Amino acid sequence: MATAINNQDAIVPAIDEKPHIDHMEHYDADGKEVDDVITKSPFEDLPWKKTWRVFWKAALMCIFASFSAAADGFQISMTSNIIANKGFIETYGTAIDAKTGGPKLDADILAAWGGIQSAGQGFGMLTQHFIADRFGRKVAFYTLWVSLVIAVALESFGRDWRSWLCAKLFSGFGVGSVQFMTGMYGIGQLASSLALKVMNDRQPYNYLTPIYTEWAMLGLMAIVYICIPESPFWCATAGKHDRGRAVIKRLNGGIEGYDVDYHYDIIKRSVEKEKSYQKEIDGDSHGFVQELRNVKEVFIGVNGFRTLIAFWPACVQQIGGLAVLSNYSSYFAQQAGFGDPFLFSLLLALVAIVCTLVEASLIDLIGRRSLFLLGAVTSWVMCMVVGGLGIMSNRSATVNRLVLAFSLFWRLGSTLLGNLGWAYVAETGSSRLRAKTAGIAAAGGVCLGLVFNTSVPYMLNNTGANWGLKTAFFFAGISTPFVVASFFLIPDTSRRTAAELDEMFRKKVKPWRFRSYVSDAQKALNEERERGQQAHATA
Repeated sequence: MATAINNQDAIVPAIDEKPHIDHMEHYDADGKEVDDVITKSPFEDLPWKKTWRVFWKAALMCIFASFSAAADGFQISMTSNIIANKGFIETYGTAIDAKTGGPKLDADILAAWGGIQSAGQGFGMLTQHFIADRFGRKVAFYTLWVSLVIAVALESFGRDWRSWLCAKLFSGFGVGSVQFMTGMYGIGQLASSLALKVMNDRQPYNYLTPIYTEWAMLGLMAIVYICIPESPFWCATAGKHDRGRAVIKRLNGGIEGYDVDYHYDIIKRSVEKEKSYQKEIDGDSHGFVQELRNVKEVFIGVNGFRTLIAFWPACVQQIGGLAVLSNYSSYFAQQAGFGDPFLFSLLLALVAIVCTLVEASLIDLIGRRSLFLLGAVTSWVMCMVVGGLGIMSNRSATVNRLVLAFSLFWRLGSTLLGNLGWAYVAETGSSRLRAKTAGIAAAGGVCLGLVFNTSVPYMLNNTGANWGLKTAFFFAGISTPFVVASFFLIPDTSRRTAAELDEMFRKKVKPWRFRSYVSDAQKALNEERERGQQAHATA
């Protein structure tokens, strides 16, 4: 038999030749018998450039799906930063600015908007996984799209702070749903920040035109949701195996040496193994009510630890000052005395884009754990620096430029945490519990967001605590123990299959040893390669 990947140029097995690794019973690993080892695909160890070349259809589909998240990122960034627009303040301002005598946004209303949006996010994350598990990912996508249509309609035609409050609720539900189902917000945030900057320069009192552009984003999302296929993992879970094979064939069927049945069988066996494990614990499933009760499984034992890891990045990002740099970035800039708050938001979005691109190119080389720890430490240090500069009274233009520079590094660290956070949310849960784990972990982060989205306006507003830049000190203080704990909690899940992660969590491998751990499936694949090389040498 030809080796699956025996050198840099040999990408796949010979055409029409199925890798003779198959599913192995009682494979001996380290002298111990391990029942029912689920193998890795022979394509697992391809370098990322070859992966893009070989699996270009799947890669393009992932990019296509990420445009829906970018469109939603446009929407959430638009509604978060538009609160610094003069026309918006004139329409929705209910308090009187003591300095100018004109209207201004009341801190109570800002807190209510931020709080209701976080509540909507949490509700979406806690409920959408039931829809996704029961009816499929595509139905869940359609549900969140309808929610966003309602939100944009309220934003477009409402003129009272209460209508904006309702819009924030539906928008939050859509955002929460998108966040645990897809990723890649940066492009949308950049586009919305640029639109607000241009509109502020040309028509500073026009806030409706940027809002109307959200309808175009909804149209883009609809096209994406119609075109993307269903998840093969969901098909395997729901017993729709023909549909699951059809999805894999559509994406990877034309690849030389790629066996659709073999690779779908890996997914199917992973799901069956997890179902068998669940049956040993809870017995036979009895429908939706039993599934609802089984949510407790994500909080106990190994699955509870996996849920904690999935939640941890969102936790560290939130207590590292995410609310200041996202929902209230333009407001923060305004209260801190920057002349152009929309320019500040635009620079933050640019940093997020650059960080995401660099991170994507380095993630396999450096690993998720190292990048996460770098982001956590960077955010903490920048909080201390920005807070320290906030102590200075009558800051000069030079000091303000320094604050801007350090705020961009603060954003860089936060973006690292956010991007990696969604990777952990998507990968850390077991295949069977992935949607539930993702929804609950993300909802935990939203609970923290609810706290800070309702409290940050009071920290920044001159009618509240009026901390200004010193708000960063608060986040530095509360994040310290969490940053330290991250060194002992966060594993490196890079380049690991679902079955491998199941094995490592089941064997309680230390988080800092994940990257160097050799799984049973990898040992089996290595042995098969050696046998193939020996057979080739003796042929």
